[in-house]
Amino acid sequence: MKIHFENTVYSPQEFVQLASTVPSYAALFAFIEGWLSDQKTFHFQSSGSTGKPKKIEIKRRQIETSVFASARALSLSPKDRVLLCLSPAYIASTMMMARALILDMDIYIEKPSANPLHLLDHPIDFASFVPFQIYKMIEDRSFGQLEGIKNILIGGAPLSGEAFDILSSLNTNIYLTYGMTETVSHIALMKVQGKSEDAYYDVIDGVKIGQDEAQCLNISGIITDNQRIQTTDVVQILSPKKFLWLGRADFVINSGGIKIHPEQLEKTIASLLPQTHYFISSVADTQLGSKCVLITETAITDALFDQIQALITDQFSKHHSPKEQHTITPFITTESGKLNRKTTMQQLH
Repeated sequence: MKIHFENTVYSPQEFVQLASTVPSYAALFAFIEGWLSDQKTFHFQSSGSTGKPKKIEIKRRQIETSVFASARALSLSPKDRVLLCLSPAYIASTMMMARALILDMDIYIEKPSANPLHLLDHPIDFASFVPFQIYKMIEDRSFGQLEGIKNILIGGAPLSGEAFDILSSLNTNIYLTYGMTETVSHIALMKVQGKSEDAYYDVIDGVKIGQDEAQCLNISGIITDNQRIQTTDVVQILSPKKFLWLGRADFVINSGGIKIHPEQLEKTIASLLPQTHYFISSVADTQLGSKCVLITETAITDALFDQIQALITDQFSKHHSPKEQHTITPFITTESGKLNRKTTMQQLH
């Protein structure tokens, strides 16, 4: 395999020699060097989106198992050209490099940007993006370029329903991923087709799923080193290989005895808020215990808030509808760019 970086082609051995001149790619250099030297364990940092970031040890065979499972699910082959345009500090970038190394695919490294396809002048077969990059492509009306890529992964955070429906019209293979650092990248893929409300995750080969008493997903297999990983994601299991993601247990709102998953509401109102960052949260209420509120990063009109309330009431119930709207600027994010709801809400006075 060859590594294409800044208009120069390198072998993996040659590429790691750049470590002292490109410090922003230190984590990637360290992984490649460790892999080439047959290193048996690797250490990664979790994102910290639902708790404190922590160091996680991953074994070589877990990475290999994940790569081969992805290769089967996506029909990856040595002739494929890979685009790496994610932050090099996190496991998503490491796993794209691991796939290229193990499957002997050429990889093109582009510095992370809002729209990495804007200046791309060579064909790509396989790429991975975060939702922010997808939203920018949609905003720039350049998302049609995605049709030139055979397989596309989107991960790191949920994708809005509006973006899902736009991408489903494209003639290519686009998948939302479900996974975490502890599972060595994704353990399930959601095909972007049809309507977002009908979509579900397909579990990749070699992974077993289950639920605890709170209906939260657990995962086991060689990918997890045969340890059961208990998540805080509330799911509906449709079959041993399919599940619906409902939201995080950490974020569930208990309003008057009714459990509300804010992520479901957020997906529903995405088309009404295309120009601002937002999320659904809760504040204390003397009668309900907690009540839903809409948080936006920029102010919205009363008329728009009325529309949002009406849509949620129609799709769910009046109990689910946000009772108030608040503006918080700016939203707080984790180092990996994910929204930190708890810290952001602490700014509300």
